[in-house]
Amino acid sequence: MQVRPAVNRSRDSRVFVNDALAELRASRWRPAAWATFLRRCGARSAEQARRHPRAAVEVTFVHLAMLPIARRSPVLLTASWSLAMTHLGLLGARAGSIGPANALTMLRANLPARRWGPALAVATDVADGWLARRTAPTAFGAYADPLADVTFWTRHVWARDRSFTLRAAATGLWLLPVLAIAGAYFIGGRTVDYPRPLVARRLSACLQLLLALRGLKSRK
Repeated sequence: MQVRPAVNRSRDSRVFVNDALAELRASRWRPAAWATFLRRCGARSAEQARRHPRAAVEVTFVHLAMLPIARRSPVLLTASWSLAMTHLGLLGARAGSIGPANALTMLRANLPARRWGPALAVATDVADGWLARRTAPTAFGAYADPLADVTFWTRHVWARDRSFTLRAAATGLWLLPVLAIAGAYFIGGRTVDYPRPLVARRLSACLQLLLALRGLKSRK
């Protein structure tokens, strides 16, 4: 719901990703090329984790702390941890910590699809936006925030809301753009920044509030 400052990934990070994607595309996405791509990305992620040891510990601690509320979705929690750990390079050279705003973002992504989930998601969204505007922005937070929205709200609406209209709206507003951008990454062989036009942000905020109200009125 909040608008994080527009932050670009570092030149070093962008060059690495573009080179890896271009190599994968040039090989026509053969299995051997995928193995090379994943190996390169794994080595890069390990290097960034060594450069950001405090952030790596914080990411692990945050996800372990969420085990009690996410015990029904350990796969999602593991995926969230893996994504965070493999993108520590987006914190930049100066950031040693993920910061409280990013911790709240990861919490939102892993909230269970329950009655109180939407209200807590809105609250954490407002809180991490307030914190993000008062700290040094990073590409990590700029990318994590919309992905957290996609993860929680799409999962929630499909798990708890039977309205076809709301399910279609959530899918079209949150999930499909992410899938399209991910596809563009691999098909185009280069990074694509996540566009968040003002109208889309306003529609997203309205839909989140509507789903939160419907969740509070639900008896289950």
